[in-house]
Amino acid sequence: MSAASVRPTARDFVRFDGVSVRYGTGTSAVQALERADLSFAAGDFICIVGPSGCGKTTLMQTLAGFLKPTSGEVSLEGKVVEGPGPERGVVFQQPALFPWMTVAANAGFGPRLRGSRDVDARAETWLRTVGLWEFRDRYPYELSGGMQQRLAIARALCGEPKILLMDEPFGALDALTRERMQEELHAVWRRTGMTVVFITHSVEEAVYLGTEVVVMSPRPGRIVDRIAVRFAREMAEDGIRAVKSDPEFIATRERVLSLIWQMGET
Repeated sequence: MSAASVRPTARDFVRFDGVSVRYGTGTSAVQALERADLSFAAGDFICIVGPSGCGKTTLMQTLAGFLKPTSGEVSLEGKVVEGPGPERGVVFQQPALFPWMTVAANAGFGPRLRGSRDVDARAETWLRTVGLWEFRDRYPYELSGGMQQRLAIARALCGEPKILLMDEPFGALDALTRERMQEELHAVWRRTGMTVVFITHSVEEAVYLGTEVVVMSPRPGRIVDRIAVRFAREMAEDGIRAVKSDPEFIATRERVLSLIWQMGET
C-alpha cells in the first residue's frame, strides 16, 4: 500500500517507508540505503548520526526531493515526495550564498523568485532573528564563517518552510563558533516550533540539539536505533555548558557513541 494512501498520524509528519537507494548498475553499483524506515512528528528535532558513508546525506536528499529512491517512498504530511518544494528548506555544510547579492537579497531570494509580495518583511524578520539585520547591506565576503551560515539559515527560513533540512551545517566552523551556532539554532527552533532534520558527525551535538537521535548502520544504511532525548525541550534554558556536563547527557552521549563504535568509526 502506498504511504500516500494511508491517513497520516501525528507521528507520521514525515515517513520513510522501505527507502532504498542504489547508485550505478552492474558490478560497480553501490547500495547506499536499504529499506530504511523512519517516521516522526511535526515539531521534532531529529538528529541523524552514523558511521561515515552510511547514507545520512542520501536519506536527507530523498526527503529534500533531490534524489528519487530506487524503491520505497518518502512522504511529507501523507503526500509522496516527488521533487524539491518550498515547504522544505535546506541548509548545506557550505553556505552556498550568492556573492553578488547583499545579505538582504540573499535572504529573500527564494520568496522573491516565487513572486511573494512580502519578501522585504520576511527578510527583515529572519535577519533580525539570526542577528544579521544590521549587516543587511553587506555582501557575503564581508561576513565571518559563522555569520555566513546564519545567513544561509535565514535564507532557508525566509521561505517559511514546514521543515528545515540541515546537512552538517556547522561542520566547517571552529569549536567556539559551532557552540554559538548550536545555541542560536536552538533558540530559533524553540521560538518557531519548526520541524528540523539535522545530520551531524558529532554525537555530542546530536544529543544536545535533538529531541531524538537516529542511529544508522554502515552502508547499506539502515535505521538501527532511535533514542529519545529530553535536553532540547527540558533543559534548553540551562545553557550549553550546563547541559553538556549533566550526568544524563554524558550517559546518553556514551550510549550513542557505543552503538556507532560497534559498527565502525564515525
